[in-house]
This record gives sequence, structure tokens and C-alpha cells, in this order.
Amino acid sequence: MADLNLSQIQTRLNELFVTYGERKLIFWFDPEKEFEEDIDKARIQLRDAKIYKLEPHTQLMTKRFFEIEDTKNNYLVYAPFKKMDDDDENNHLLSILKYSSQFSADRISLIMTQLNIPSDLHDIMKSHAKFFKAKSRISAFEKLMTTEIKSKQELEITLIAVVAKANMAQIYSIIQALLVDYANDSSNLYDQLASFDLQEVLWKYISKYYGYTSEKPTIQKLAISFFANAFYGQLGHQELPPSLKEYEVLNQTTAIVSFMDGVMNDSRYMVIFDKLSRDIYCLIGGDKLLSKVPIEELLAADIFEPIHDLVIQYYIRQLMSGDLTPTISGITLSDALILKERSHFGLKYVHQYEAILNAQKILKYVLNTNYNQFTSVVKDYETSSYLVDRYYRKFIWHLDKFARQDQFTKLQMLVEKQYRSFLDEIGRLWNDLLQLDERTSMLDFYDKFAKNKIKTVVIISDALRYEIAKEIQQFLEQEKKYSAKMNTIFTVLPSVTEFGKAASLRGSHGSYEYIKDTDIRVNGLKTQGTAARDKILKEKNSNSLATTYEKVMEKSSAKELRDVFNGQDVIYLYHDKIDATGDKIGTEPQVFDAVEKTINELITLIQFISNGANVYRFIITSDHGFIYTRSRVEEHEKIENPSSSDLDHIERRFIISKNHYDEIGIGSVKLGDVLHNEDERYVHFPETSAIFKKAGGGQNYVHGGSSPQEMIVPVLEIGVARGSAQKETVTIQLMTAKRKIIGLSVALEFYQTEAISDSVTKAQYSLYFENKNGNLITNQNTYYADSTSSQSSERFTNFTFDFVNRNYDTNEKVYLVVKNEETKVETERVEFTIDNPFAGGFGFDI
Repeated sequence: MADLNLSQIQTRLNELFVTYGERKLIFWFDPEKEFEEDIDKARIQLRDAKIYKLEPHTQLMTKRFFEIEDTKNNYLVYAPFKKMDDDDENNHLLSILKYSSQFSADRISLIMTQLNIPSDLHDIMKSHAKFFKAKSRISAFEKLMTTEIKSKQELEITLIAVVAKANMAQIYSIIQALLVDYANDSSNLYDQLASFDLQEVLWKYISKYYGYTSEKPTIQKLAISFFANAFYGQLGHQELPPSLKEYEVLNQTTAIVSFMDGVMNDSRYMVIFDKLSRDIYCLIGGDKLLSKVPIEELLAADIFEPIHDLVIQYYIRQLMSGDLTPTISGITLSDALILKERSHFGLKYVHQYEAILNAQKILKYVLNTNYNQFTSVVKDYETSSYLVDRYYRKFIWHLDKFARQDQFTKLQMLVEKQYRSFLDEIGRLWNDLLQLDERTSMLDFYDKFAKNKIKTVVIISDALRYEIAKEIQQFLEQEKKYSAKMNTIFTVLPSVTEFGKAASLRGSHGSYEYIKDTDIRVNGLKTQGTAARDKILKEKNSNSLATTYEKVMEKSSAKELRDVFNGQDVIYLYHDKIDATGDKIGTEPQVFDAVEKTINELITLIQFISNGANVYRFIITSDHGFIYTRSRVEEHEKIENPSSSDLDHIERRFIISKNHYDEIGIGSVKLGDVLHNEDERYVHFPETSAIFKKAGGGQNYVHGGSSPQEMIVPVLEIGVARGSAQKETVTIQLMTAKRKIIGLSVALEFYQTEAISDSVTKAQYSLYFENKNGNLITNQNTYYADSTSSQSSERFTNFTFDFVNRNYDTNEKVYLVVKNEETKVETERVEFTIDNPFAGGFGFDI
């Protein structure tokens, strides 16, 4: 009995006979003669076609009828017998059958017609009739058909993909979906495959494309196999250790490595991958396995997160042992850490790697103490030694960003010792040769730098020491719209806020007087607070303004900004985050975090003002610097307070007194010599990084003394180009001329077209191949276009692409895709042809 009633058959046939002027013949073979009576009694009526009943042994007559007698009308050719074989020499209708369609009245046949599946797959379709009972599955099947299904394999993989809820009808997409389900502690999708007799089919194709076989396969075993083979494949091993032999894949490790590479770098699966990685690592006894792998092999691996711990521990041991330039297989520490940072789990360990790198730089640095002129000491700090302060700051800042610091304890102690030694050495050298007139005094800052024909915004960021301003300079120099010039001046002694800020207001011919405590007068006027400083500025030039960072940033429109800055010649803008953080006991350890925030805030501030208020000249400066060390200050690092007068002003880094204390380890100068007045008092300071003994906390963040960190004040002059273009992103170019791929692997050469500079910014590109339907058919490579080399020969990079092992059409077109990872914009698509005559039988799918 037929699956469908006559009404359904008639409707379907009428749909099939919709034509656009071309004649159509449709053959309907009915060996069971289920519908012969219906045909004979004309129970089926067609709108646009006639019905011709084909009798046995009338083939020649029928051939003549359709090719000579009636060549215009559409016909349904009903044959109440089995279709003739194509190789039957008596099949005279073969040529007509070739250009005609065929119809069957069973439900599967109608579905095949709907899906345009060839009739020779009818038996396979029928064996999966249960699958096609639900319209939702048929609809899902149709959506996954990117091309016409022509083979049993394509049909079966699409069936599996629907049940597994895969994104594509590809075996790698099916495995992804099943692994996601497994990672979520579910076996629902895999169990559903059994409901449709598709589990064995699944393992058949996994074996074919990935080489994994098992007598009793499970998704867990598959996951173990993929992780184990990918890990040892990354190591370059051909075999697995004895404990993992049952999961070993010998011939298609590359396929598994490519698959895992695609999953771990796909944002859709990263969380799932990480969970699977942790679970599989425990299942296979990962700690024991990793302990047997040499460190040089682990550099190339990133399947398991604990690999990073081993790499980190190795480099810490090397630095602690005195090996300050450790290399692994010729790879330097810097290059190795960049490699690991860019790996999948690397983002979680960036701070650990950066801490190690900065520790190495501190431990390697050797201070030149063979100077006998103060000029040389200052120049050395401004060009080289300042970096040690930055390295230490970065080391501590990165250290604070991860919770597990126990493995860094000994390294931190070594770094602290080295840095304190550096501070003491450079402090002693500085004070032995100190000459206050070596640089312009901050007392002359206003006339030399702030006063200008061009409207100038002077940003005074409290405690912004020289090395921090250098980092800002280096950032701005990478931006096309900015020009930046670094000058330096000396702050006054003591190097504290009230003295420094007052000094920046004086001008060359003004007066400067220290009364007591924090009371300092410029031209007889008090200098405490923004309002008082505004008054002093306006006495010099009525078109002046003193304001704060907070007041400027609260402006919500360009008009409000212009209302603040229009008509002003000199604007002093006070910013206070570093000093405000470091001077409080509760927040003192966060001072380096305050530095990072300050850098971002000042850069944003300049952009905000220049864009909104049309200001094109800025100066970033400070009132003083600072010294900060994280380790506890020991008693032997403190100096006994020599003060003998209750009138002395005593702080940790300075003492102001009418008395002159001539003690070992203590330097001093007359206050009048520093402040350019007649003050007969003395300012005393430790000659090293030591502090005076004083009750209370706050011993790690200090300033007020005489050292390059505290006294050298940056004067960073910044020009903003009007209407300047934004910096351009560097591009890359495929250099390999050949556009034909032979085999399943190809190496291509790429070229970074320009060096990274002040007008060209670095970029990150994804490189991979797709087929004409947009399906991924190779592994993905990442090109970090960040070379600053001016030598073009140093900006070439080679990448290898491994192709899915399947049957490719002769000279099939495939496409190299170059995509900017940040913008997700495809910058180039290059057409190739691929010729793999032996592919398919022994290859892989990713």
C-alpha cells in the first residue's frame, strides 16, 4: 500500500511539472503496480502534462513517440514494472531516461525529490526512514546542505550533523558538537545517534578522517585520544607513551593537531576547550606525563594549561641560579615568553611572564659607577638607568596581578635586593657629585616652558617621575598626530609637593619663600590650593587659569570645554593620583597601579582637550618624583635622626633645620642655594635610598630627598597636529608567486610591508584557506605583524597550511583568506587551485 494518498501524489506531480518553456518528461516506475488502477481510471489529473502508460516491450515505439511524434508536450510516463538497467542492451529508452526525471510515490522518494537527492541513494535513505519522520529534522537537514548531496558519505555525515546539532555537515563540526555536549556532562547527542542507527556510522568516518579506532569507542575516549595525540604531536613525537597506547593514532596526528588548534582558537569553544583540557589532564595523569618531557619540547605545546607552570618554574630556577641569559634551543627568554604569551592559555599567564622578563632585565643591569662628572651621571640616568626603575615598577605591578605568588617569592627577594642595591649605588653616585645648576631649576619653569606664544596646557601630575613620562612619550610618538620632546629640570629640595608646585609658579624674577611646614609663598602669596595658584598665575598674565583634572573631565560637551579654555594663554591643570595613592598607608602598595591609571588618564586627557577645545600645545610635568620598594624596610636601612631642635622639620627623606648636621651618610645644602633666596637653613637628606627614623607607617613610598628618581622632573612638550590623520595599520603581502597546491600541505611566504613606526601601527592577521562555500579546509595561522626593523629582509615570515584530506576535484578552486583579527575585516582573498590525486584515502579532516 502506498505511503501517500492520491491527492498528495497529484499535488507533488503538478509541482514537478512547473516549467519555464522547456519540455519535461518524468518517469514513474511502479513494480508493485500499486497505482496502475488509478492511472487506468484517470484518477490522477495533471494540469500541465499528459499521462503516457508505458507497456512492457514497447520501448522502441515509445522512443519513436517521444522523439518524433510528440516533441512538445510534457508527459508523466507511468511504467507498472521495474526500471530497466542502464547496461541492458535492450534498454532503448536509455537516452531519454538520461535527460528525464524520475518519480516514486513512497514518502522517502518524495523527500529525496524535495531535497534533490539522486535516486541511487534511495536504499540508504530508506534505511534511515525513522530520521525523516519529523519535519523539523528534514528542515534542519535541508539547512545543512550547502551543496547537492551526491554520495552516501555526504548523506550520512549530514544525517549525523543534524542529530548532533553541528554547525556544518562536516565531520570536524560534528566532533566539536559532541565534545561540547560531553564537556557539559551530557551524552544526549551521542545517545540520539544510537536512536537513528548512526553511532557506528560516526565512528567509521572518525576512523577515516582522524585515524581513531576502538573496539568500544566512547566520546570520552575520543576526547582523550585527541588531546593526547595533539599534545605529543605538538612535541613532535610519533608515538604515545605506554599508558596511552590504546588512544594512539599513528597516521593522522597532523589532522588531530589541526582540529585541536582550530577548536582552542575559536572563541565559540574556548571555555569548553579549557574545561575539557583540565578534565582530560586529570584522566591521563598529566603531571606525571609532563614531568618526563624536556623543557625545550614544552615551549611548542599548549594543549594543557600546567605546561605554563613548568615553563615559568624553569625560568625562575635559571634566574635564581645566576643564568641571566637562559636560552632554549637557541630561543632567548624574551622570544620564548612572547611565544608562550601568544599561545592559547598564554593570556592567563601574561603577568607571570612579564614579571619574569622584567626580573631578568633588573638582574642583568649593571650600573656604570665610573663617572667623575655630574653631567655624565645625569645623562646616564636620562638615557639608560631610568629603565631599572621602570623594570622594577613593571615587575611589582605584574606580580600584583596574579593570586598565586608563592613560586615567585625567592625571585622577588632577589629582585628587591638587586633594586635596593641599585638605588643605593645611584643615590650615592648622584650625591657625591651633585651640582644643582646642572639642569634648569623648577623655579624657572614658568618662564622657560609654560609661557609661550601658543596657548599651552601645563599638566602637573603629582609624583610623575621621569621614567613614567618617558613611557607616555614613547606611546605618543607612535601616534601620527602627536609630536613629543622630552626636557628635564631639577625640582627643588626638599622634593615634596608643596615645594615643587610652588616652584613651578615663581618665574625667573619672582620671589620664593619657605615659611614653615607647608607654608610657601611666591611673590608674597600663599601657594596652597588651586584657587591660590590661580591667583598667582593671573598676576603674571590675566589670561591664565589653574584648574584640576576632575573639573575638566566632568565637562560633557565640546562647548563646555571651550568655555573653560577659550581666551586663556596658560592653563595649569593639576592631576593627583600617584602621590594621593602612595602617601596613604592603606593604599601605598597600590602606587604602581596608580601609575598605570595615570598614564591612561593623561593620554585620554590630552585627546579630550585637543579634540574638544582646539588646544595644540601641552606640557606634561610634575612637582617631584618618588622611590618605592615593596619589601619591608629593615632597621639597618634607616638612619638615626640627627635632629637636636624641636623647630626642625623632620620627614623620612629630609630634615630642614637651622643647624647643620654633618653626619656620615647624610648630605646637605643650604636651603637658600636651592630656593634662590637668602634662607640660611639647611636641608638634609640621606645619600642613599635610606630613610630617617620616624614614627608611623608609610616607609615604602617616599620622596623629599636627593636622588635622580626624586629630583629629575620631566618636561614633556607635546604638539598636536591640526587635522592630522590617524595612524595607519600595517599590512602584509603574500610573496609566494605560485598559485597551485600539489599535495596536502603548502608553505607560503608573507611580508610585512612596512616597519612599525610613529605612523604605522602593528596588527594581527589570521591566515587560512576556505573552499568555494566558505568552509574552513586548513589550520589557521596567526601573523603578528609587529616588526620594527627597517631592513625589509627581516620582515619575511613563512607559514605552513595543512589541508583537509578529501577527494578534491581536478584544479578545484580554494581561497587563501587574510583577516585582521582586531577588526574582523577580510583584507585579502587569494584564489589557488589544488590538485591532490591521491587524497581521500589516507588523509584527514580538521
